[in-house]
Amino acid sequence: MKKEGHPEFSSGSTSWVVSRGFTLIELLVVVLIIGILAGAALPQYQRAVHKTRLTNALQIAFNIRKAQEIYYLANGTYTGDLYSLDIDYSKSGCIISSAPDTSIMNCKNTIFDNIVGPVGNPIGHRVSFDYSSDKIVKIDVYFEHSSKPNQIECTGKTDEGVALCKSLNL
Repeated sequence: MKKEGHPEFSSGSTSWVVSRGFTLIELLVVVLIIGILAGAALPQYQRAVHKTRLTNALQIAFNIRKAQEIYYLANGTYTGDLYSLDIDYSKSGCIISSAPDTSIMNCKNTIFDNIVGPVGNPIGHRVSFDYSSDKIVKIDVYFEHSSKPNQIECTGKTDEGVALCKSLNL
């Protein structure tokens, strides 16, 4: 029977059974490798999260633009009131606040301006939004009857924002 730290006697020889754990150096190397991998992966993960959220925000903007075009066909003008549009906002988790000639919708990480400027001004016929609380990206989705028909402009306000615009091909 072997006991740790005690010699075992068999056929005249002595052998020691020593339980060995990891040394401090080995543990530090493993922690260092994990830290390097996490440091390289975290920025890529954050960029993927931003890209997904920005894509969702773009989809909301496209839905508003489509609803505005339907409203325009029916009434001959765009509306400054999001409640006039045929969109169900109840499941979006967004909060709408209306004022004359503009509507603002606050969603997670995004603030949408329904129409920037007066309703009669073609320059203002667009959905405009700043993405994230840091406002790293500004996107304008223009309506069909605007100064830039059906164009999408993406302006990165930081290096990360510029990279996001490029990754979305905007």
